[in-house]
Amino acid sequence: MLVEKLENFFKKLAKDYLGKAHTEVRPHIKVFLPADLSLGDFSTNILFLFSKIVKKSTKEVFEEIKPKIEKLPYIEKIEIVNGYLNILISKKVLFENFKAILLRNLEFLENNLGKRQKLIIEYVSANPTGPLHLGNARGAVIGDILAKLFKVSNFKVTKEYYVNDRGNQIEILVDSILYELGQKEYNENFYKGDYIKEVAEVVKNNLKILDRASIKKIAVKYILDKFIKRPLQKFGTQFDNFYFETDLYKKGLDKKILKILENKKLIENREGAIWLLLTKLGEPKDEVLIKKNGEPTYFFSDILYNYEKFFIRKYKYSIILVSSDHQDHARRLLKTFSDIFLVKENRFKILIYQMVHITKGEELLRMSKRKGIYITLDELIELLNINSIRFYFSKYALENIVELDLDLALKESEENPVWYVLYTYARFINILKKAQSQKLKIPNKKVIKNNLTKVFRYILERDSYVRILRKVQQLQTISYDAIKNIRPNLITQYLIELCKELNYFYEKEKILEGDHQEIKLKLIFVNYIIKVLDLTFYLLSLKPVKELYKIERNNSN
Repeated sequence: MLVEKLENFFKKLAKDYLGKAHTEVRPHIKVFLPADLSLGDFSTNILFLFSKIVKKSTKEVFEEIKPKIEKLPYIEKIEIVNGYLNILISKKVLFENFKAILLRNLEFLENNLGKRQKLIIEYVSANPTGPLHLGNARGAVIGDILAKLFKVSNFKVTKEYYVNDRGNQIEILVDSILYELGQKEYNENFYKGDYIKEVAEVVKNNLKILDRASIKKIAVKYILDKFIKRPLQKFGTQFDNFYFETDLYKKGLDKKILKILENKKLIENREGAIWLLLTKLGEPKDEVLIKKNGEPTYFFSDILYNYEKFFIRKYKYSIILVSSDHQDHARRLLKTFSDIFLVKENRFKILIYQMVHITKGEELLRMSKRKGIYITLDELIELLNINSIRFYFSKYALENIVELDLDLALKESEENPVWYVLYTYARFINILKKAQSQKLKIPNKKVIKNNLTKVFRYILERDSYVRILRKVQQLQTISYDAIKNIRPNLITQYLIELCKELNYFYEKEKILEGDHQEIKLKLIFVNYIIKVLDLTFYLLSLKPVKELYKIERNNSN
């Protein structure tokens, strides 16, 4: 990964150039993509950092360090623009990446950030008390992208769904079912909606005696299978494992953790309840672990579950995705593991994402599982389609609310970005179809492999082709940045930018004009474009649409 090489080189250069003072600037050295392709392939802030230490202008520093940088085999040219050092990478690197995309595809994005360490990412994990809703769907989208990015970064990834199959919400579910069966008086906290009536009917048909334990077992399994697993499968989200909360209490792990906390003098009994003394760790309040009735709290279960990940299943890293209403809970859990179990901050991350707002016209569509008026994932798929949901839910940074305008998302025009990127893909597929209709041979893998050098020379002679080559090169850095800084939205933003460049290229270049040899080389380049779109679509779990009825049928391409 070239961005890694550059970062490491500039950190070493800082030591050579600044001596002991390099420690002041090393953490602040950044290598990033310039705002415009005309500025080069990479930019860095080292001139500002170095000049501040040596008390020289950025231009003077540039002239002094220039010879060392120019010796790097992967750099073609460097220049200073407004104090930034801009870098143009060598044609050899461009060629190797061009070849990787055409012949090995995913290898283009691979880096060694993970070093084959075990990583578990837990996401969605909605209570088995009802159908999945919008917030769960956003968690699924983000989790799927991150899991793929972690895999290309050489982590050994496990995707897990944690099933809260005990606790207060499950008790409310049982009471809601008993109410539907005429065995319980009404309470406003009960779950409502047609699905509860359906679950109650299943319970009624399978049980002669309505005992709570049996109702729980049947209801949780039915909801998990029909209203959680099935929609997730339809949506394209697959987990390696479903881990049940009740399993945490089958092997004495709860007793082991209480003993550890007792030995550290971090628990006390207050009127029959067991409390974790988080105030000793600087938190504003303590946390109940075991209630007076002997029931463990969610917080205690979360301690057991995450302890089990780190110390029993031996995961090096754990990532959890939760919605913003879990923020305080997440902070206290992280504090527990960093201060009590000495799990380093970089090993345990709880990522908070914001909610989803869906509007239709002026109306904001709301959701409430208890009131039975929420939008389920199944309903959302019917309203839109999976591509649109995944695209819009990945378009925003985690800390931003998703604003999804249904009217816009259904438009078949350039105003709708998801339609635009699918349209772009279909345009280049259409070139291959037109070539076939004109009895032209579509280059297969063998032809591509045998003509790599020729097509690359052809590209280098044409500015519009080189511009696409350099834009594609950015995906490597974007994907690296997206995983290193947990910003999956960077991939979606990049896809939009790439499609703008590709459509400009499409309008300007006439692929199917020229002699047969030239057309063959240009068709290999079209193949390259399709492969990089495939790669980006793969990261976002988008499915290409190979035919759009609005493609210009008479375009000379």
